[in-house]
Formats: sequence, C-alpha cells, structure tokens
Amino acid sequence: MAARFPGAPRNSNRTGPCEQPIETLLADLDGPSADLARAAVGWMLPEGAALNQLSQVELQEFLWYQLPLKWMAETGELHAVASSLADLFTSAGLGRYAAVCGSPQTHRLLDLWQHDDREPARKAMNEAIRSSGVEPPDTPLMAWGSVQGQAEHAARRWVSQALEQAVEAGELVPGQRGWKQLAVRITEVSLQLPRLELRGGSLLAALGRERAESWANGYPAVRQDLLTRMLPMLTGEVAVPAQAGASLMPLRWLLERVGSGVLLTRAGWLPKALVVEANEAFRWFDLLGVNVRSESDLPELGSLNELARRTRLISKKGRRVFLSSLGRRAVGDPDLLWRIVVADLFSAGTYEGEGAALAAATLIRANAPVPYPRVESTVGAGLLGRWRTGSGEVLGAWSGVDATCEFGLLADVFGWIEQDHDGQARTWALTGHGRQAALLGLQVQSRSPRNRA
Repeated sequence: MAARFPGAPRNSNRTGPCEQPIETLLADLDGPSADLARAAVGWMLPEGAALNQLSQVELQEFLWYQLPLKWMAETGELHAVASSLADLFTSAGLGRYAAVCGSPQTHRLLDLWQHDDREPARKAMNEAIRSSGVEPPDTPLMAWGSVQGQAEHAARRWVSQALEQAVEAGELVPGQRGWKQLAVRITEVSLQLPRLELRGGSLLAALGRERAESWANGYPAVRQDLLTRMLPMLTGEVAVPAQAGASLMPLRWLLERVGSGVLLTRAGWLPKALVVEANEAFRWFDLLGVNVRSESDLPELGSLNELARRTRLISKKGRRVFLSSLGRRAVGDPDLLWRIVVADLFSAGTYEGEGAALAAATLIRANAPVPYPRVESTVGAGLLGRWRTGSGEVLGAWSGVDATCEFGLLADVFGWIEQDHDGQARTWALTGHGRQAALLGLQVQSRSPRNRA
C-alpha cells in the first residue's frame, strides 16, 4: 500500500493584517456583511484558521461552484456574499482575493448558474479556472484526472500553491505572452522535486503509485489478480528499445508514402497502387493466384492506417490525407513514434486498450509460449462487465476475441510477438522488444488519469 500522503500546505507564508483573528477583521464590516462573510469563511476554512491559510484555488472553487450551487439562498444574497468577502479581504490586505470576489466574472457566474441550462455556466467556469493562473495545467509529463485519490488531490494543491506564489511574486502573469508555458514548467518542476515528507520521493512518484494501485484493483477478480502481480515490474522507467525504429518500420513506411498528400478512393480507401506496393514490401497477402485490390484485402495496412489517424500522425481534408506536423516529427524520431504507438495500443480509454494490457500481462507472466485460446479467454474474463456499447449494453464475450485479435494483428506487424503454429495449436510469445513494448504499455495505462465515465 502507498504511504500516507500529507495534505498540501496552506499559504502560511503571508504576513500582515490577514494574520489577525477573523473576528477582528469582521468588526470593520457592517453587521449584515459581517454575518455573510463569517458564514462564507466558515464554509471554506476550519474553525480557528486565519485567512492566510486560504488558497486562491479554494476561494475560486467556493465562489464559482459551491456558492451558486450549494448555498441555499436567493441570487441577490449570493452576490452579497461575494461582495462581503471582497470587503473582508480588502480589510485583511489580500487585494488579489478581494479582486476575485468583486470581479464581473464572479458575479456573471453567480447569475449563469441560476439558469435551467447549466452548460453555459459550466463552460464559463472552466474558462475562468483555466485563465486564473493558479489551476495546475495538464503537461506532457502528466494529465490530471477528474477522479482523484488522496495523493493526486494533495499534489494538485501543492502545485496550485507554487503557481499562486509565482503569481504573487509577479513572475507568472496570466494572460501575458508565454504564461501558459511557464505554468507548465512550474507544474512539472513541482511534481518532480524530492520531498522530505515523502522520504525523498516526488509528488509525481507518489501519484503514480496511487494511480497504479487503483488501476490494478479494478474488477473482475481475474483482472485484479493478473495486474496486481504486474505492479512490482512497473515501478522504474521503461526504456525505448534500440530496435524501435526497425520494429515500427511498416508504420514509418506508410507515413513516408503518405507524405505531403495521397488521394483516397471515393469509398475512402487508400489508393490501390499504395496497397499493392505495401504488399510487395511486406508480403502480408500471399494467396497464390490472388492479387490484392484494396485496403480491405490487407488488414495489417488497414490497422496501420487507422492507428495513424487515431494518433493524428495523419490528417485528412476532403479525400486527401497527408502527414500532420506531429507525423513529420515522428517519422524522424523513433523514440517519439514508439511512445505514440504504445500509448495508443494500450489506451486506458478503450476496451481494446484494456484487452491489450491483459494480453501483454498474460504473456509477461508466462515468460514462455502461451496457447492462443488461453490468451483470448483471459482477456475476455478480464474485460467482463467493464465496458458498455453506445446504447448501454454490456459488451459480450466477443469483446475479448476482438481485443485480442486487434492487439495480435499489430503486435505481429511490429514483431512484438512470435507465433508458432503446430498443427491446430497456435502459441504466442513476446520477443525482446515486444516485452519492452508490453511493459511500457502497462506502465502508461497504470499511470493514466482516472476520469468519470
């Protein structure tokens, strides 16, 4: 189990009037305003706490969400609460907080939340949060989840405080050119710094452990048992193998052929000439006396094409497809392309990605050739009850077959598995670089953010 994660510190470094007892500060307000401000502070802070223990992100959460949705009062009183808080923060010398309370943005949100259609209010709130400068942004290192455990919640508070301190110091100015990039850098540094209370570990490491344990603990029991056994193997960083470029050569070949543009057929397939060239290069279809006619004859090429589009390596405009800017970078960067491919095939957001993780874990645990029916049945049992169709029906037994087949197709194209056919029996075994892909895929999936369905 992960060690207990301490809560994020309050902003106790502030000095001045805000250190005074709240009742002393409230004495400067008239009676009704003092009552409203007292009730609001009691909602946001524990009894006896000083105002310098309140963070901006907590104030925003109260004003922009809790006050309009959870405070049982008429709209006029909601505005009065915000105005009373503005007076209190002014008295305490917290001008920035007073400005948040009195801003047109805050009072507009209080009105928007009162409408029956709350989507405009939700959008306006999210935009206000993003532009505040103190909300930790997603970064290439990590994306935040909407479902957070203790470690992730505390990490988010720590990072928010670091961002707020940068704002207070005038180093981070929301709206100024380059401020979002600076916020990303502050976030990543804060997450990676060693911390004494974590025994020299980082917020990022603690958060990763928490997510991994939550990931492995998901039902059903077959899945839980298999993935829990994988956790000790996913703690360190998994390197990109030296064979990455050679392994992904079929995908690179497709990206290079697409290049600056290829015209699709009217049915939306890749052109026949490219299909024929692909088969000549990789011999995916070798039925004697039968020639390939379209992309539908080459499942391998079709899967590569779908992968390239899903990961936005290829863009489409009308009937024309062409390399995106990401695709152009990835063609010349085997490490980047490897990570893009692995992250997609092991995506936590699809049943195929979960199925790939179960198949990979089965092969890693065995460390020997595994009969294909066993892989397929394990994947099916591990997916049972976890996914639903668009109409709300639980995915049937076919989901395990489908997910295993999809993983096996591309794993074979990339040389990640060795398939042995002995009569009617078929076995799978991971190759050396296939094992690296499997471990990285499991690690990426285990550390993915948790979001509400």
